[in-house]
Amino acid sequence: MGKHRRESIAGILISRVIGIVVFLIVLGVLNILADAYIRMPVYLQVVGFLNANLGLLILIAVLFLIGDLFGALVVPLNLPAPIFSALGAVFLVIFLVRLLLLIGTITDTGFFSVFERALTLPVYLFIFIIALVAGYIGLFTGRA
Repeated sequence: MGKHRRESIAGILISRVIGIVVFLIVLGVLNILADAYIRMPVYLQVVGFLNANLGLLILIAVLFLIGDLFGALVVPLNLPAPIFSALGAVFLVIFLVRLLLLIGTITDTGFFSVFERALTLPVYLFIFIIALVAGYIGLFTGRA
């Protein structure tokens, strides 16, 4: 098997920042369309949801960016990478739960409200620990 090729720090930084900027541009266009042209309630709900969760989405992107930047470093310096990635995973799950609740609201079903009650602090802590352990296993086995 070949060695895992690591991305450079500059490559990681440029690609992730471009991704964030493109998302912000797309969200801006969606907002302009919502204000001027499109008046469908579902579209307006989705755009409002993205606007309301913009801070969370940027936080997720930044946490994964920091994790990837640390992951690109050599062995003693890359040890914080799984911590940031695990935090990003927890916030990603929080966002996904919010997305499922939005889908439940749009479809007028109460099915997804189960996730709101089921996912509490112990579940988020469990997700953090699993992501952290998996990150360190990947780091020490060279698969990260």
